Amino acid sequence: MRFAARISHHRSMTVMIVLVGISAVGLIQRSAEAQTSVHVFWPAPSKATFQDLDRQGLRLGDRLAARGPLLDASQTSRVGRAYLECVVMIEISDDPVEGPGGLYRCTSVLRLADGDITIGGLDPHGPGVYTFAVLGGTGAYAGATGEATLTDTSSGADIVIDLR
Repeated sequence: MRFAARISHHRSMTVMIVLVGISAVGLIQRSAEAQTSVHVFWPAPSKATFQDLDRQGLRLGDRLAARGPLLDASQTSRVGRAYLECVVMIEISDDPVEGPGGLYRCTSVLRLADGDITIGGLDPHGPGVYTFAVLGGTGAYAGATGEATLTDTSSGADIVIDLR
């Protein structure tokens, strides 16, 4: 009787170890497959509206909303639409040539054929490279996390999103 119980115990342990191994391999493969990159370009100018509450230039709490087409990385084909909302956190300048400067807290929804990706972060508003967080997504991007690197130039924003 003891011998049969030991065999049953060893068999149970072997089955448990095999199941844990299979699960680990599945998780590793799934996370490797889930890592992907999305590269789009948002040309300037896009439709933008400023909400200047006190009519003295963009200051703390004023808002910016914008929308426009998204192009593929080669900037030749339209692949979706972008929607942006920003709140002015720090007003630095209101240059009539360069536009309003400062530090903005922005959230963007990038609407693509297979789902939406939402990104957000602090944007110093002007040419440069900024990192936003991937806040989530829908469709093929449901549960998305990662980082978005935005390179702002006078011609628009080049956006590379590394999803996990």
